[in-house]
Amino acid sequence: MPPAKLAASAALLGGVLWILHALLGGGSDPLPSTLHFVGLAALLLAAAAFGSTLVKSDAVAMRVVVAFASALLVLSLIEAFRMSDTPWYDGFWGAVAALLGGVALLRSRGRAPGRPPAGAHAR
Repeated sequence: MPPAKLAASAALLGGVLWILHALLGGGSDPLPSTLHFVGLAALLLAAAAFGSTLVKSDAVAMRVVVAFASALLVLSLIEAFRMSDTPWYDGFWGAVAALLGGVALLRSRGRAPGRPPAGAHAR
């Protein structure tokens, strides 16, 4: 699976899991906690997969460093403004991630796998 499609799928999955976490009300129950941590892992995977596509060279070490930094950036942005245990905060970020992942999947659906992107800025 190409990294861009992996990133979009993981973002959609993580977002949906966080929305379910918010709808269940959070708390210390095992199911909402599991939804939260699996959703967080999916969002970090999505950020890392997207970050790895930012490096155009074949330097594997550079791709790994940028992927790791992208995942940490997403984690810091999500956790920086968190109040105490607020499931609706996670629900908001889940909706954002699900929307971005869903739009990315829909946009890539009509494109042939081997065809490069078209447009004025396509490389």
